[in-house]
Amino acid sequence: MSVITLSQSAIQNRKAETLNAQALRKTIAVRELEIINDTTVSYNGHRLEMTKDAFKQLISMVGMSQTFAKKFEKLFDAEVKAKFINQMKNAMASQMNEITMIVSPTTKRVVGFTKRATDLVSNERFIGLAEQIIDQHGFEVSNWGVDPNKGLVTINAFNPKAEFSVAGLNDEVFNAGLTLRNSPGKGIEVMPYVNRLWCTNGLTTPLAAESYQLADLTQPSMEKFFQHMSELRKRGFQPEGFQNLIKRANETSASMHELKRAHTVAKRYVGDAADNWVPLNENMSAYRTGGIEIDNFDSDQLKNARSNQSIWSLTNGLTHIATHAPERLAFDMGDRESTQLMVDAGSMLGKKWDLGAQVPNPWKTNEIDQKAQVGLWLN
Repeated sequence: MSVITLSQSAIQNRKAETLNAQALRKTIAVRELEIINDTTVSYNGHRLEMTKDAFKQLISMVGMSQTFAKKFEKLFDAEVKAKFINQMKNAMASQMNEITMIVSPTTKRVVGFTKRATDLVSNERFIGLAEQIIDQHGFEVSNWGVDPNKGLVTINAFNPKAEFSVAGLNDEVFNAGLTLRNSPGKGIEVMPYVNRLWCTNGLTTPLAAESYQLADLTQPSMEKFFQHMSELRKRGFQPEGFQNLIKRANETSASMHELKRAHTVAKRYVGDAADNWVPLNENMSAYRTGGIEIDNFDSDQLKNARSNQSIWSLTNGLTHIATHAPERLAFDMGDRESTQLMVDAGSMLGKKWDLGAQVPNPWKTNEIDQKAQVGLWLN
């Protein structure tokens, strides 16, 4: 089955959207910025909403971790936490006089913070670099998502000739390529992208060995970046260890915790139809029918409860939504939502799986044989 690619007219439209979504930058004195809460800051007498990512970047810059911030709020209230963060910010002002605030041109929300304005790569420069990579490696563009609310641009591109299969698994044949992203917080990111040809599902895999972050466009940075691209090209852009990863994902049961998480992700895009891709209700019913009170399970118990789906099945369920729901299934999704869902699916595939370390049980039962308990007979 051939992969659907964007037409030249569609690409030109995406370019225009990308340029229009260019985030606004404002360099301000650190002391002029006041944190109201996790979602609001004040500058020059004006309150501005900010995204979760912007808040994370801000508290990281003042030297506070997310874990500490959460624990702090459990002990105190949000107002006390904001006051404490502001005190840390002001203490840092002697070392970091200025900070650059990044604002969405459409929503006027703060989407990021950076220490220097030069840390940001403009969408125009990003397009130029993306086109250079696409032309140089014979790529075709399958998705181009623009999210002005987050200042994020994502392009999925693949090489039709870079085809590979997974030995021992039928229908597991892929085209390899790259996902290119530009964001206010991380600059340009490059990650492996694959299309599963059996159903043309797209998947972005944030695997550490192939992922690359380009925070600036200086000559030394660019030389390292293109050296990285050259190494990927030698492997036909096939993610290292990907075949083994697919085999293990195909053989590993997803936990009920993972099934619920995938269902939650799917529901964001397809609503109550999510069970068509991620059969959560079927699995919940099986536990209830078996007299197991799964509705009362805590997070740790759900992580140890086996579902009837594999990790690979969940991954493909999400990528099928991302690839097919917008056009064929009449759900209100665009390239922005599709590209993000492909990244979400890849993150699930690449994480440490709840049941991934389990080994076969030679006792063939989970019940404890009381007669075999040596310690019980000692006195």
